Amino acid sequence: MTFPDVKDKRLGRSRIALVRWFGIDLFQPERAVTSYWLPTKVFLGIRLLLCLWVTIVLWMHIGVTAQAGQMKTFFAFFTDLTYIGLNAYLVTSCYHHVAYVWFEKDLKSFFKQPTVLNYLYVYLYHTVIVFNAVTPLVYWAFLSSGSSKMTVLGNFLNDNVHGVSFFIMLVDVIFNRMQVYTNMVLLLLVNVVLYMCLAFIVHAVDGIWVYPFLNWSHGATAAMMYLIVGLIFTVVFFIMMGIHDLRDWIAQLCKRAPKPRFSPRSMEWSALSFLPEVEDDEEKRLGED
Repeated sequence: MTFPDVKDKRLGRSRIALVRWFGIDLFQPERAVTSYWLPTKVFLGIRLLLCLWVTIVLWMHIGVTAQAGQMKTFFAFFTDLTYIGLNAYLVTSCYHHVAYVWFEKDLKSFFKQPTVLNYLYVYLYHTVIVFNAVTPLVYWAFLSSGSSKMTVLGNFLNDNVHGVSFFIMLVDVIFNRMQVYTNMVLLLLVNVVLYMCLAFIVHAVDGIWVYPFLNWSHGATAAMMYLIVGLIFTVVFFIMMGIHDLRDWIAQLCKRAPKPRFSPRSMEWSALSFLPEVEDDEEKRLGED
């Protein structure tokens, strides 16, 4: 066989119905630290470089913001929260990836930590792949008019948090083997609603709207913008799901991955239908391969 030598052991089925409904307990940790295309050590090297870059840019951004006396609103911007999330994801992935390589493909860093941390990792991954696609799209389409007035350093940081972040996320998506779970779209929309609530709190405290299109005084236009934003997040989620499925299909076509008996969507349906025999059958088949 030409595809990577992996076992793809799943987390244990959760007793919590909501966790099963979102499909989070279908997570196979080895997918996070292995690649169809690269040896795991090479993939780790790429991840470490990406993590180092994002960490440096993040702290430069914090330093410049603090120097300008604007830290009060730093955590109010969706862009800043998204970039922090990207950094958190890369740091966490590098930790697990180093442990996987150091302990000779032992996944103890995942399986010996509290299960809730694995669930949060899956949730974080879904936010990273969607938010780091939406942020550049919205910024360059609606909010970038004032970027020409920035300093050289300001433009550098702006381009990183509103553009380079997308390509860093995409590189990780191409090289990892993570899966996207359909029902997670609802959890991400809840996340967006919570951020909109944060925008109202910031407005109530400081009297400013973080983003002009969130200004509720615009009436029906504002309401429409809120709906459009929700629609954009939903569409981007399914585009990213398609990119993951396309990556897996190409890997199967190039004989870099085994062809599963059940599609990822079928596996999700089995989890929703509480049919563990479907999952067990698939695990046995992969074990035989």
